[in-house]
Amino acid sequence: MKIDSKKVIVIRVVTAILMFCCIMWGYWWLTWCLAIALLFYFPAYYEIILWGVIYDALYASALPEFWDIRYIFTISSIILFCISYILKKKLIAYDHKD
Repeated sequence: MKIDSKKVIVIRVVTAILMFCCIMWGYWWLTWCLAIALLFYFPAYYEIILWGVIYDALYASALPEFWDIRYIFTISSIILFCISYILKKKLIAYDHKD
């Protein structure tokens, strides 16, 4: 089943606005739950790395719990993206394009 590219663009724009609102209003738990869900909804959700950078640009502070790393959300988003990429290659539900 072929998905219309305009529909995909509209869905990406709507989710981008929703993610931006979640980041701006500080719902970090909702932001991460939505980001993880979108990682598996879209074939390649590169935006999660952008959201991690934006989140760290707005709220980053060195926390002793995380070894005084300031960019913990950026690092976490890159790790989540890599894990989802590997999982998508292993799962049967995703068709392989390469």
